[in-house]
Amino acid sequence: MDRRNFLVHLTLSALSFACTSCGPAAEPKERTYAAVETKLRPLAIPLAKANPGDWLAEHKEDGQTFAAYLRAKPVRKSVQQGTIYICLLGDFTPKQNKVLETTQKYLEIFYQVPVKVHKKMAVIDVPARARRIHPTWGGEQILSTFVLNEVLKPDRPKDALAYLAFTSSDLYPDPAWNFVFGQASLRERTGVWSIHRNGDPAKGEKEYQLCLRRTLHTASHETGHILTIQHCTAYDCNMNGVNSQDEGDRKPLTMCPVCLRKVCWNLQVEPVKYLGQLEVFCREQQLTAEANWYHDAAAVLQR
Repeated sequence: MDRRNFLVHLTLSALSFACTSCGPAAEPKERTYAAVETKLRPLAIPLAKANPGDWLAEHKEDGQTFAAYLRAKPVRKSVQQGTIYICLLGDFTPKQNKVLETTQKYLEIFYQVPVKVHKKMAVIDVPARARRIHPTWGGEQILSTFVLNEVLKPDRPKDALAYLAFTSSDLYPDPAWNFVFGQASLRERTGVWSIHRNGDPAKGEKEYQLCLRRTLHTASHETGHILTIQHCTAYDCNMNGVNSQDEGDRKPLTMCPVCLRKVCWNLQVEPVKYLGQLEVFCREQQLTAEANWYHDAAAVLQR
């Protein structure tokens, strides 16, 4: 199978959004955010050499320092853009609905904004030109670019930080591709992701936890891209690029210290309180390793 099948296809666009100034009044906060990177660095695991077939084995990327992030004039949470909106496309099983509801709560905590369902759309409302039956395995698929350009873009609320579609259907971005997990348009602040390949959460507790973790990872990672955070090449990180489901399962839900600094600065959150909120969520969802990391990180910042 073509390795491209496993890529999350992104429409990379130049971004031209102004960032807030960092004058003298902002200096205490800037020192707080800088400490996130410097104090937590001992907790970070340097990214190992890529295996054959892994993302960095096939995609040369330089990474993104915090200084480079600021130079990119990142998309930021603001009063004018302060809500993540969701479009639910298709039908979901009760367990899939539970995963999506939990993912909405996670995004609210992770990006410190309300997350609201804005629209529900039936698969039957997707025109035939944007659907296909896969020629090899016969499953029905939806054209992801149709969702981005004809469903989300014209309907994006004015105050949307991001407008995301979740679907239970398989996706494909182009007739030459077999499938994609998802696709995003950074300029339009929109994205569509499928739960279809995350496993069946109704099979058992182990399968539910795997589906949940995969969905949380994709949602937080791709929304990070919408906030102009590029792939991380320094440490094991939520923002590492992945080339396959197997590689994705090896990546943490947590951000590395550099990317966590970007998020804290962007959202203007108090880091210890923020980490505490993430710890509580992860413990509630039996994500013990992640909860322990957040606990340890908060403890280090308070020393």
